[in-house]
Amino acid sequence: MGEAVRVLIVDDDALVRHALRAFISDDDRVVLVGEAADGSEVVNVCEAVNPEVVLMDIKMPEVGGVEATKRVLEWNARCRVLALTTFTTEWRALEVLRAGACGYLVKNSTPDQIIDAIVAAHAGDRVVSPEVQERFVRAAIDAGDGSVFDAPELSDRERQIIELIATGLSNAEIATVLHYAEGTVKADIRRINQLWKVENRLQVVLRATELGIISL
Repeated sequence: MGEAVRVLIVDDDALVRHALRAFISDDDRVVLVGEAADGSEVVNVCEAVNPEVVLMDIKMPEVGGVEATKRVLEWNARCRVLALTTFTTEWRALEVLRAGACGYLVKNSTPDQIIDAIVAAHAGDRVVSPEVQERFVRAAIDAGDGSVFDAPELSDRERQIIELIATGLSNAEIATVLHYAEGTVKADIRRINQLWKVENRLQVVLRATELGIISL
């Protein structure tokens, strides 16, 4: 196992910070290096503790999560920002994702889901809670033109991976379920992206829904 991922919590709710602190301390894959109660503090804290992943609340009293995300990435473009919020509407997610966040989780996620998302974000994955992902897909379908395209043939394993992506599992979790190496899963996802000419998991789910491979 490599070094623990350095995590900074940014949330104005002391109880939320306490809960996150408690279960982050129980997992060797991550280490809490700092906390901030508002986005106005985030750059100063980042400079002091040098986080690799920032867990970012959206609604805060002075500087909200969208602006704070931009400030973090201006400080260090390699830092990963993972939004953690109560909002499940797709426009809220789009705001912070367009600001540069690499993922969007809702606060009813389990501790294991949050830790897995932190690790996945650090590894370069984009992570979105399943209920928010479903809203993205439904919104995209409603806005689409209904055009039909040819779909390259997929292997059974690739279809399984797509189905698991749609449930919100990370690459590591998919590898565990299918009993394959994580590198194999990543290679399969790259091939799916190339075949379907898509760039991320949300687009994979949307395309799979259009093709009838999965249903939401």
